[in-house]
Amino acid sequence: MNIKLESFLRYSQSSFTSVALVAILSLTFYLRLLFFGQMIDADVGNIAYMGWRMAEGEVLIDLEGPGKPPLYAMFYALYVWFFGPSVPGLKMFGAIFVLMAVIAIYWVAKVAYGEKAGLLAALLFGVFSSGPMVEGGTVNLETVLHFPSILAVGFFLKASATGRSKWYFLAGLCAATAALIKQVGGVIFFVFICIGLYENWRKKEWFFRYGILGAGALAPIITLLVFYSLHGYALNELYDSMVGSNLRYLERGFEYRSLFAYFFSSLKFILLENSLLWIGSLFSVIHLFRQMRHGQGERADQILLWWAFWSFGVLWVSGTFYAHYFLQIIGPFAVLAAYGTLEAWKLAKSYTPPLRFVAQGLWALVLTIMVILFVKTDYRHFFSYNPVEETVFQYKGLNGIIDQYGYGIYNVMQYEIASHIRDHTGPADTIYVWGVSPQLYYLTQRRAATRYRNNFNISLNVTSNPGEALRDYGPVAMEEIKKSFPIYIVQVFRLENFPDLQSFVRDHYLLEMNVDVPGTPFRINLYRRKI
Repeated sequence: MNIKLESFLRYSQSSFTSVALVAILSLTFYLRLLFFGQMIDADVGNIAYMGWRMAEGEVLIDLEGPGKPPLYAMFYALYVWFFGPSVPGLKMFGAIFVLMAVIAIYWVAKVAYGEKAGLLAALLFGVFSSGPMVEGGTVNLETVLHFPSILAVGFFLKASATGRSKWYFLAGLCAATAALIKQVGGVIFFVFICIGLYENWRKKEWFFRYGILGAGALAPIITLLVFYSLHGYALNELYDSMVGSNLRYLERGFEYRSLFAYFFSSLKFILLENSLLWIGSLFSVIHLFRQMRHGQGERADQILLWWAFWSFGVLWVSGTFYAHYFLQIIGPFAVLAAYGTLEAWKLAKSYTPPLRFVAQGLWALVLTIMVILFVKTDYRHFFSYNPVEETVFQYKGLNGIIDQYGYGIYNVMQYEIASHIRDHTGPADTIYVWGVSPQLYYLTQRRAATRYRNNFNISLNVTSNPGEALRDYGPVAMEEIKKSFPIYIVQVFRLENFPDLQSFVRDHYLLEMNVDVPGTPFRINLYRRKI
C-alpha cells in the first residue's frame, strides 16, 4: 500500500511539474507573440540578412566592423532553409530559442536548489526576458545567447558534482557557442576559471578536466575558422570583424559616455520592470555569503554567484548600457531570485508568532509592490500599443537616452521605404544603402550591391573620425557598387560625405522619393537608376 501511495505521489508531482512547465512556456510564448509586429532594427536586420544570404549560399561577414560572431546567422540560415525568410519567421526563430532557454533555466535551478526553485526560475526568466524595458520582445543577439549560456552553466554544475569528463566537454562547447553568438557570452569562461582557481587547481585531475573543457571550447572555434577560410576569408579579416573592430567600439564608448550617469539613468527605469529579480538576487547573495561564512555553502552556490557577478560585471565593459545589454543578467538573476524568494518565505515561517506573521506579511508586501511596479510599467507595452506605436515608443521609458534621435520612428520609416523598393524591383536586383540601415536589405529581400553594406564603423558611436573610417573601405565598396549598378540607392547619410558615391548618383540616378523622419531634421532620399 505504501509503495502504491509513493508511486502515486511521484506521478502526481511529475504531472504537476509538466503542467506547470507547459503553462510557463505558453505564457512566455504569448508575451513574445505580442511583439511579433514590432519593426526590427539595424542590428537584427543586419544579422538576419547575413543568415538569409547564407541560406542562399553566400557567406558574409561584417568587413567594415564592428561585426557580430557568425553563429546567430548560421542558426538563422538553417531556419530560413526550412521556413523561408520573413519578419514573423524571424520572431518565431527567436521565440524558439527563448522557450528552450526557459527549459534550460528550469533544469539549472532544479539541479542547484530543487523543483520549486526550478519552476519559479523558469517563470521569472520567461516573463522578464520578454520585458519591453530590456527590449525583450526583439530578436537581438541576447535572445539566442540565453540558451547556450544557461546550458554551459548547467553542464558545469553537473561536471563539478560528478567530475565526469563529458560534462566538462559539453560545458566548454556551450560556452564557446555562446561566445560565437555574441562576444559577451565568453564571460562564462571567467566563471570556470574562478571556480578552478578557487578550489580545483590543487587536485591532480584539474589539468585533465580543464583540458577536456578547453577541447570542447576549441571544437566550434576551429570548425568556424576552417569554414570561413574555405570561403575565402583571411584570419585577419575574421579577427578585425569580430574582435578588433569591437575593441575600438568599446574604446569609443568610454570616450563619450559617463559610466555611472548612463548606468543609473538606464537602471532607474529598468528596475521598475524587473525589481523582483534585483531584490531577490540581492537577498540570495547576502544569504549565500552568510551560509558560506559558516561553512554551509555548496559548489553550486559558488558557480551561480560567479555567473551573476560576471554577467553583471561585463555590462561595464562597453560603457554604453543599452537596454538590451541587461538581458544577459536575466538568467543568473532569475535563478538567484527564485532561490531568494523561496528562502525568504522559509525564513519567515521559521519565526515564532507573532514575529512569524510580521515577517510573512512583510514578504507578501514587498512581493506585491514589485509585481505592481512590473504591471504598471509594462502593461501598456504588452497590451495597449499597436506595432507602430510599440516601435516608436519602445525606448521612451529611457527618458530619451536611446531615442533622442527618433530611433523608433526611424525604424518605422524603413518599412515604408522597403515596401516601395520591393514593389518596384525584382528578386535578382541589387540595392545600396548609404547609412546605418542594413535591415533594408533583409526587409526588401534584395541583395546588397557591395559586401560593405552596414557602415556601422562610421557611426559616431564607433568613431570620432567618420571620414578616416570611410577611407579604409570606401574605394573598394565603390568599385563593387559600380560593378553591381544597383537599381536603388537609399541615402540616409549626406552624399557630400562620400564624394565618389555623390558623383555616381548624380550621373546615373534620379530622385524618386524622399521620406521625412517626423520630429527630427533628417530626411531619407531614394534614388532610382536612370533607364
